[in-house]
Amino acid sequence: MDNIKIDKTESGIAVVSLNRPSVHNSFNRKLLNEFNEKLEMLKIDKSVRLLILTGAGEKSFSAGVDLKALQNFKDIEDAREFALLLEGTSEKLFNFPKPVISAINGYALGGGMGYASATDYRLVVEDAKIGFPAAKLGAILPVTCTLYLNALIGYSNTRDILLTGRMMSASEAKEIGLVNKLVKREDLMKEAFSIAEQMLESTDMALLYTKKTINSLLAVDIESQKLYAADNFAFLSQTKEWKDRINNFGKK
Repeated sequence: MDNIKIDKTESGIAVVSLNRPSVHNSFNRKLLNEFNEKLEMLKIDKSVRLLILTGAGEKSFSAGVDLKALQNFKDIEDAREFALLLEGTSEKLFNFPKPVISAINGYALGGGMGYASATDYRLVVEDAKIGFPAAKLGAILPVTCTLYLNALIGYSNTRDILLTGRMMSASEAKEIGLVNKLVKREDLMKEAFSIAEQMLESTDMALLYTKKTINSLLAVDIESQKLYAADNFAFLSQTKEWKDRINNFGKK
């Protein structure tokens, strides 16, 4: 089974689904590598003008990194390589030359919501739950995700949700500006396609350069900090506290 599923429409929209529903569409190396490959393919596909990113199934958009991936690092360099893979995939999504809309259909946790934050527009179902539990696991959120949050919701809200690791409702996420629009579950894809059609009234070049302009300052910050953050992630992965907390969280 493909970890990333793609469905194209004649109007130039590609629906990209994270496709591991049995584990809440969580990330492992295989999914991340496949995601990178599919993004590269879609980037040069002239028939595709816009992406809609969503999660397979009805429970989750994505629960972020698969806990098994966090439990099985061979050494500090293995952990660092995984951190760079996480960051690189996030950057590829952020820098994608065509608009990307996130259709958040359920739980969006950690890097899952981080990847949604890298996209250009976020719709979320009314009963979704959103959170960033990394600190509770003794871990650290990828720097790209943290910088997206700072840009979207400001330092105060970012400190709140990252340092507490608490879960928030979809309505709170909308209130603080983390998502653009709340929709009923049955209307999610209809609304996503409606927003997509509005965007596609523009030209591809206008959309590309609008994105470049919006993202330019944040792109500089990401580039300057990503390697340092990967080192921090790798260091934490080798601590006893990390291993104990990841194992205990997995049992829950």
